[in-house]
Amino acid sequence: MARIVVAGGALLYILSIVHEASALILLPHDVRPGHAVRHFAGNHSRYTLVDPEFTSYFTLLDDGLLMTTADLTPLMNQPLYLAILERTPYSSSAHSIHLLVMDRRKMLNFMSINGMHGEISENAPEGTVVDLPPIRATALVNIGPIAYKIIKGNEDSIFALREKGKDFNYDLKSVVTDGEVEIVALKPTDAEIKNVYNFIIQATDLQGASKASLPLTIRVLNENDHEPVFEQDMYYFTVNGTVDKDVNNGTAHWQRFSNIGVVHASDADGDRVYYSIKTPTNLAVIVPQTGELILAGEPDGYNAELLVLAHDSGTPLKKSKPAQVFLEFVIRERNDLPTLHREKRRVTRAVRPTKRIEFTEADGEVEGRAVFTLEKETDRETFKIRDENPWVTVEPSGVVKVKKKWDFEELGPEKTIDFWVTITNAGNGGKNILHNFK
Repeated sequence: MARIVVAGGALLYILSIVHEASALILLPHDVRPGHAVRHFAGNHSRYTLVDPEFTSYFTLLDDGLLMTTADLTPLMNQPLYLAILERTPYSSSAHSIHLLVMDRRKMLNFMSINGMHGEISENAPEGTVVDLPPIRATALVNIGPIAYKIIKGNEDSIFALREKGKDFNYDLKSVVTDGEVEIVALKPTDAEIKNVYNFIIQATDLQGASKASLPLTIRVLNENDHEPVFEQDMYYFTVNGTVDKDVNNGTAHWQRFSNIGVVHASDADGDRVYYSIKTPTNLAVIVPQTGELILAGEPDGYNAELLVLAHDSGTPLKKSKPAQVFLEFVIRERNDLPTLHREKRRVTRAVRPTKRIEFTEADGEVEGRAVFTLEKETDRETFKIRDENPWVTVEPSGVVKVKKKWDFEELGPEKTIDFWVTITNAGNGGKNILHNFK
């Protein structure tokens, strides 16, 4: 306190020192010279740093700004007390500044060193909380409330921070709290547009001296909200038949199990697509995995119409709107067909009935396992798979083996493995026979 004494008609101010202690101030070890530590603001005051021991690291400007002047690494983990003298025309007082220099990397940190991962369902409503562990930064000493902010990855403003357990604020850009924070969606997400968001969340003390960063990945779980769509609403295919001049009744011949054409559909969810004919018919079949239409029987007219469907493999299963397939059967005479000149012996083709064999998914667990053997009508028959198949292989002896582990979810709605086998009979003029298995 200042005491006033009257001496010779004049006022004499006798100054006494008033000690003022301050709260702990944390300083990162790597702050550059010129970093502002504290600003003293007084009326007509002048400030002096009293303790000479630390004058090589700090300086005090006349306007009351205490700032660093050198590298503070030598002072790390040492409690510092700086004595500051404040003078006014009528009094003076002392201030004690308590400082602690710490390694910046240890001042504030997140428990998840390698980042954090969360999930949210596609089309989740506004305000939905992202499924992830609570977000919280910790400090070695008490630095008071911590401010959290998304500093990278939220350019489209899909997500925002919220103090856990508090009401949602749509204008919230940062959170200041002593507790945990969580992430909420500001709008529904769409996995077809973007299915992964990578953020950086920064935590700081209120003075901005301590900082920590947390990488965060949010994965949008796809919801099967799109049905397959055909490339065309209508398909037109021509099927050629033949009639022999030597036959007077004009009977037409159609090559059974010949390719008619292919339909194709795509799925916006990225699911695998499978195909079926809406109303089964003896006229044609469709390969579920490829959409290939195959002639299976004799037409009873010059035109036919089929409705085909596309199914996806998502959950729940969705199917397309039917696509129309128009078939036109054209009869051509033998002499209208191109002549094939072959030097090899003549090869004839026949078709054995489709054979269906049932197995469980466990039967296809081991790659290379023999699941069954094709039946031979003669010892001279050899077997070969006609088209590449992802699930099975066929050896010349007729042994069918697992090529790739069978996955029930990838087999499509029909849950079948369809493949054609060419059977060559070396003892019967090179006769080729097609055999279909399901």
